[in-house]
Amino acid sequence: MSSYTIHQRERQADFVVTAAKYGVRNALRPFIRRHRDLPFVVVLHVPQDTCEYYRRAAEALIADPMPVDDEGNKLAVVLALNDVAVEPRSLYRRYRHGRQIVLLTERLEHVPSEIRAAADVVAIIPPPPARHYEAAAREIGMTGMTPEIAALMTGFSFDFLSAAITETRPLSTVVRYLKRAAAERDTEKPAPAKPKRPALEDLAGYGAAKTWGLQLAEDLRAWKAGEIAWEDVDRGALLHGPPGTGKTAYATALANSCGVKLVLASAARWQAAGHLGDYLKSMRTAFALAAKQAPSILFVDEFDSFGDRDSPGDDDHRDYKRQVINAMLECLDPAEGREGVVVVGATNNPSAIDRALLRSGRLETLVEITLPDADARMAILRHYLGTDALTGDTARFAAGTVGWSGADIEKLARDTRRLCRSRRAAVTMELVFEAMPARYVLSEDELRHTAVHEAGHAIVGVALGSDVLEFVRIEREVRLGVSPQSAGATVFERRKGRVRTVEYYNDHLAMLLGGIAAERIAYGKHGDGAGGSAGSDLLVASDIATQLERHYGFGDMLSVQLGRGDRPLEDLRDKDPELRRLVDGRLQAQLDRASALLAVRRSEMNLLVARLLATGQVDGAEVRALCKPESRLVRE
Repeated sequence: MSSYTIHQRERQADFVVTAAKYGVRNALRPFIRRHRDLPFVVVLHVPQDTCEYYRRAAEALIADPMPVDDEGNKLAVVLALNDVAVEPRSLYRRYRHGRQIVLLTERLEHVPSEIRAAADVVAIIPPPPARHYEAAAREIGMTGMTPEIAALMTGFSFDFLSAAITETRPLSTVVRYLKRAAAERDTEKPAPAKPKRPALEDLAGYGAAKTWGLQLAEDLRAWKAGEIAWEDVDRGALLHGPPGTGKTAYATALANSCGVKLVLASAARWQAAGHLGDYLKSMRTAFALAAKQAPSILFVDEFDSFGDRDSPGDDDHRDYKRQVINAMLECLDPAEGREGVVVVGATNNPSAIDRALLRSGRLETLVEITLPDADARMAILRHYLGTDALTGDTARFAAGTVGWSGADIEKLARDTRRLCRSRRAAVTMELVFEAMPARYVLSEDELRHTAVHEAGHAIVGVALGSDVLEFVRIEREVRLGVSPQSAGATVFERRKGRVRTVEYYNDHLAMLLGGIAAERIAYGKHGDGAGGSAGSDLLVASDIATQLERHYGFGDMLSVQLGRGDRPLEDLRDKDPELRRLVDGRLQAQLDRASALLAVRRSEMNLLVARLLATGQVDGAEVRALCKPESRLVRE
């Protein structure tokens, strides 16, 4: 076989990627057309099940050959998120050395709002039209392509085309297969009616958010019937909670329960329209569309992207931010009112939103959507699998999905259905477990180490009594690739009240450092699980200690400094060695205090460790009984 034939076959195998490349090139045209070395960050929202194809297409455009700097770091970075939500800092670390960066996702909400707001372009890539398949055939030298064949290909997925177009199969055979598949699809039994779109009544795991939504549905019904005035209907709400908790799905279900139109919008969509004038025009257009379709719900995702006019730092963009927020205020509270339009925003970080946007008459109600509990996770799984007849070890599912969001469970259901199709089998819990991500089983030593750490938090927190312990838990299995902190949790409920003194914060610091103190007492040293991530004990404690010194006047200074940037407290410590010394001294004092508390409660700590190893979870009431001098927990 000649080298030419081999080359032709290799190129033919990349036909789908070549077709995908034209959509990517259109999105990158403002950058690669002017100068090949122009730096950029671009987020591409690609069709479902195409992420890997578009990744290869983007790499062919900007990373072939791969440019590197003097230290060997890749300057062209293409990342496919593969339908997984990621934490902003973790994602940034993956591309921080790059100059030309393309982030690909099949679900735009999985790209952190901070990353989307900082991107030069956020573009939606539609499926390739027929002309892109024609151009791809010309580029790779595929003979026989016609407009009719290209149009036929638009009706099939990338996966199907990739499987049909093999190295040894001529195009005429491919066309015959495509036509046969299309004919079979047309002659199959009529497609089942689209399932009823879920309403809030059908969904589990939304708690107070569901209660608020059902009340809104009742108020809108009464308003449409003329029983109440528009002034008696909530104008809007802000949904807040961790990524993947189903805020977008909630908005869709809310509109269905209310029987009104849903208009979807986001800061990224509006910003992608162009410069500031285009941005504001897109915003006003969305509100006008919602008013035209009233009664309606306007859902605005990534609401924190608008920012806060009073936030420190970012002086270069302050005027831009001010104009955007002022325009949003005008849209939320226009002189003529917005009767019939309820605005629902969504964010992972409500603290970053300008307070004026949350006043009465605007997004006046804060609705928290938390991670689902065990019962809700099981209900969500049944909902997405479309069956209530799931038998098997549901307790194992509950234990294996602690900390999972609704989006995580939706993906698990999708993976389970795919597995069922390949096995030609009905849905069972065993197949659900098989579809779950790989998990790491802690060794006995690792499990005991985790139990010691969590027991330290619990004993110190209960002994000081500043907050109320709800429970302490350890996990025998954790998902691969997650932080060490996921193997255990000690959960406190903050005591009611708005005034907190320095004693309260010092008690909180001692509790946070109780895990390290317990490890040092038990092992003579501590492990790395207390640091290294955004939610780690040491970082949270460092930030609290910094606030004590520079925000609340509990240190040597009464003047206030807020810091700059995305990590203002870290910025303060970096720029002020004396502050860092004060923070470290405060942390060391509370670590010594926690160590002293645990030294005299060593027997209680050992009993709690034993109880955790035996049961996995101990309630707060049991720990409080354990810490009374006259009480001892009986070994089981």
